[in-house]
Amino acid sequence: MATYELEFGKLGDSRPVPPLTVQTTDPDVFSRAVVEHARPHITPVLTAMGRPELADCLFRMNRDRTMGQFLYLDLAGGKGAEFLPARITTTPERIQRKRTAGWKANGAKYVGRGTQWGNPWAVAKTRKGWAVNWAGQGQARPDWTANTDSRHAAHVMAVGLYREFIKATVGYAVRARVELAGRDLMCWCPLVDDDGAPVPCHASVLLQLANTAPEGTSL
Repeated sequence: MATYELEFGKLGDSRPVPPLTVQTTDPDVFSRAVVEHARPHITPVLTAMGRPELADCLFRMNRDRTMGQFLYLDLAGGKGAEFLPARITTTPERIQRKRTAGWKANGAKYVGRGTQWGNPWAVAKTRKGWAVNWAGQGQARPDWTANTDSRHAAHVMAVGLYREFIKATVGYAVRARVELAGRDLMCWCPLVDDDGAPVPCHASVLLQLANTAPEGTSL
């Protein structure tokens, strides 16, 4: 689940709300947690400002999850107010996509094969073990396959080849930072294998790339 660290701005002449860290994959849970944390601190300030009703509010983030603010809506009266901005630092995570009934992505971005972010190097089971071969579209590659008797080793190789693919593809890294920063990313790869060891996945490379400044990025 993603980790959100919030630093709240001014309300009136003060900064009444202390920082908050929230871990969740559900945007609704996140919003409720922020409001519950802030309400005891903002209610006396809003009362002193003559607007105690604003404490009955919602919290919403912008699309890239870098900023947020509180929102008060009076639908019957046709009124509303936005107040108390918050700066958000997001540490996103890799999610395993599932076909289980009722499973929800909760805002995670799918980056598997079939999207522009998919790894064109695929891991496949063979009669002799495991193989890594080219499965990309629109680019010619040699008829080359690497074989190994270990699924883990095959995943390591596929992720390494994906790093090289990124380096060789003009504009790929820039697009990743623009479109994926702050987003949980999901792929079909399991998070851990049968022995509990982390499974290497190209989505982890994208997480690092999308959330690191260009001058500090190390693929």
